[in-house]
Amino acid sequence: MSIDEANPAKKIKITYSYETMSLQLDDQQVDADDCTELFKSLMGSSPVVLEATTLGFAELYCAIRAIIELKINRFHIIYGEPDNYFQDTPGTDSFELSDLIVGYHPIPNAVVDLSSDSVEAGVFFLGFEPERLERALEEFQMITSKEIKVIFGVPAFKPGWELNSLIPHLYTLNDKPGFDIAYCAANDPSAAYESLEKTRLSLGSGNRMFVAPIGTKPCGIAAALFTSLHPNQVGLLYDHPQKKKNRSRGIGVWHKFTVSII
Repeated sequence: MSIDEANPAKKIKITYSYETMSLQLDDQQVDADDCTELFKSLMGSSPVVLEATTLGFAELYCAIRAIIELKINRFHIIYGEPDNYFQDTPGTDSFELSDLIVGYHPIPNAVVDLSSDSVEAGVFFLGFEPERLERALEEFQMITSKEIKVIFGVPAFKPGWELNSLIPHLYTLNDKPGFDIAYCAANDPSAAYESLEKTRLSLGSGNRMFVAPIGTKPCGIAAALFTSLHPNQVGLLYDHPQKKKNRSRGIGVWHKFTVSII
């Protein structure tokens, strides 16, 4: 996270621990549910810029939530699309992007009780790793009783990449015909946000929903922002993968997203 655009050397490294549910900003560590004051002490007068290419989702969510709580109504997020991904076997639809997928552990301030009848709906943003959806359905079998929407990144970052997401998930989705399948551009947080908003507006009075941001980073940006703005209605389901060192090669298109909260 850069605090001062005029001084690019002034940066803050953010690290989240799913084991202790704590957040570390450079050499200072606090409980993730109580990190806003620490962010406040580091803020200056310059614009805030989050570098989402390297930030993990949990770190991104905690930062966005703190920024919003501090009533910073305008900030920027930059993201560089990968130029290519590492494949187990070139020419197949199998990708090896994570060294380890830890499993679904709660993130403070976004905890959701999936066994509750008040959790009416859920949205999964899907990527190239079908085992992440499969594991969620296996660990939380009550999910299938909810109104579930799965969203694929179409159009993808590059033509043809959508098949790398669609094809590996076919087996699981064929077994779950009640799931609603939807699409939004893989690189467009605003489209992803709009899709989440449609689900939120469909909820019954007093009911909640969850979001599982296991797809592209721009969709994760939308999920982090959406959950931060609707904390009483939305929770997160996330599996904290440990990224493979050489999971991607090169940088494609760079994006700068500006968030303005009215």
